[in-house]
Amino acid sequence: MPSFYARVTLNYSYAQKMIEEQKSPFSDFVKGFPAEAGCVSVNERFTFGIFRVVASDSDSCRGMIKEVWDRTSEGDGGDISVLLTPDDGSSTAELMRVIYNVYYGVEPYQALVTELTAAIPLLKERGALGAVRKRNYLFAIDGGCGFTRLLSSFGDYLHKMQVYESTEEERTKYIEYKLSKESGNGFTGVDDFIGALREGTEKPDLSIIGVDISSFLEGQKFDELRNVLRRMERYQNDYIFAFRIPFLEKKAMDDVASVIADVLYLKVIQIPPLHDAVMYDFAWDCIRDLGYSCDSTLAETLFARIRKEKQDGRFYGFKTVEKIINEAVLIKANRDAAEEYAGRTVDRKTIMPADVEALNPKEKAKKTGYDELAELIGMEKITQKVREIVAQVRYSMKQEKVDRPCIHMRFVGSPGTGKTTVARIIGQIFREEGILRKGAFMEYSARSLCAEYVGQTAVRTAAICRDAYGSVLFIDEAYALYDGSRSSNDYGREALTTLISEMENHRDDMLVIMAGYTDDMETLMQGNAGLRSRMPFMIEFPNYTRTQLYEIFMLMVRKNFDYEPGLEEEVRKFFDSISQEYYDSHEFANARFVRNLYERTWSKGATRAALEGLPRLKLLKQDFIAASGEKEFGEKLQKETRIGF
Repeated sequence: MPSFYARVTLNYSYAQKMIEEQKSPFSDFVKGFPAEAGCVSVNERFTFGIFRVVASDSDSCRGMIKEVWDRTSEGDGGDISVLLTPDDGSSTAELMRVIYNVYYGVEPYQALVTELTAAIPLLKERGALGAVRKRNYLFAIDGGCGFTRLLSSFGDYLHKMQVYESTEEERTKYIEYKLSKESGNGFTGVDDFIGALREGTEKPDLSIIGVDISSFLEGQKFDELRNVLRRMERYQNDYIFAFRIPFLEKKAMDDVASVIADVLYLKVIQIPPLHDAVMYDFAWDCIRDLGYSCDSTLAETLFARIRKEKQDGRFYGFKTVEKIINEAVLIKANRDAAEEYAGRTVDRKTIMPADVEALNPKEKAKKTGYDELAELIGMEKITQKVREIVAQVRYSMKQEKVDRPCIHMRFVGSPGTGKTTVARIIGQIFREEGILRKGAFMEYSARSLCAEYVGQTAVRTAAICRDAYGSVLFIDEAYALYDGSRSSNDYGREALTTLISEMENHRDDMLVIMAGYTDDMETLMQGNAGLRSRMPFMIEFPNYTRTQLYEIFMLMVRKNFDYEPGLEEEVRKFFDSISQEYYDSHEFANARFVRNLYERTWSKGATRAALEGLPRLKLLKQDFIAASGEKEFGEKLQKETRIGF
């Protein structure tokens, strides 16, 4: 009987669960096959496994795999997808083995080449390979998810499968263009692009051409895109085109595909945004390729670091993950060298959570969430409110007949009043109280939820929410999602609609906190009829008093530095002198203003100490006077009481 290579791809939610529990998803899988199937494990990851299976045909092989999976996973493993290719020792089998094993999170591409591998021999028999050469592709794939790598792989695949005539065996190359109306800033203009196609036909050496058409999505410039496609049509017999756009909602993606399909023969390949489980598998391989192994407890630390990288809106997928691993390996090597120099024994081979945590150094909380909250100045009423919310939720969790309340919150108040800090601590409290599974903290500005193109915002917002399951999603300046206008070009309301759906569907497993000015947050509530009811808790953060601002400043000083007695009085006089006009304005940043002044003060002190050759910094009154006299601070005082220095 024939033997098959089988790529079994798991449901990512189940893979994520296995990663968190550090269990092999395939621990009992091979043992579940009958002896005559001769099942052998070739490669196992958390998101997929490769196996050799003997079966009478592909249908019986696929059916057997799914039956064994359902039985050995005891029905908890969810749906799986199975790709099969003959394991006959041929060069084609080796090519498919590489494609099945090397690429992560791109099963639609692997399914494509599986389909082609079965069809190409039949087309060759009939002399009909032109059908393959005339089909183009639209890859819906985000930046950093491997489009260039897939383009290279596909070009290599077409060459090795001899899709081109024997006289065109040199067609092994691929090239990628980022297309726009005009050339410049990394884009190739349409005229230059068509000129390159024309020149390439004189000595054909390209099997596939990648064309990023994302620029035509902005403002839906579909008429311009149609004109480009008509000019490309004459080269349809010379090249296979692989168009690339970001991953979009289905309708928006279908609209783009329809425009291309009106002119060119097209197949759509959708590669969804990278799931945590996929990135973990990739990180594991990066670590292995560098000669290290991965500690079993690394997962959550790695996920936290990846989410941190995402928060500024500049996440580059696999490249970012690889960067994290390379940095962690260098940190480990330096740390191990220092330990060995000191005569201590180290584990040279294993990447530990501490190696990744060192990329974002911070003190680990050793106190309870309530203890952390108690240390904050001026938070007594807010602490009481948090305790009331926790008591209500915990009561509902113990009573079967009582519905668990929706826990999403609105934080209203001026900047710098502690909203972000309290939100982070609430995540810790909710984890300690068993309300949230993880209690991690993810912070985004509202506009980070919005994307560049129609259909992309909902996908991005849903992905951000997915990262926050079991944790806190804090959205600062949330009012930027809706300002009361009805602009059709603004994606804020699209993000808001998706966010509300996620808040409802995961009301027991995610805490969304939206923060902003009181009046602006009230306007935001009008942006969607269901928003207010899904955010039943509102916590107000009043401005700090001048005395509290002084106390916050001195608390930071006492934690980190020695100081001369005269400093305290100078600090008190400064905060008492803040003008009422500035104190009442939206410009006033409360504790953020205090922190900026504190950092400027010890910066002045550090410079002074370095110039004087002092071994240790002690803050002086003159350091504070020099810092507070600078324009951004000194101009905020009552003019008659301070002149600055």
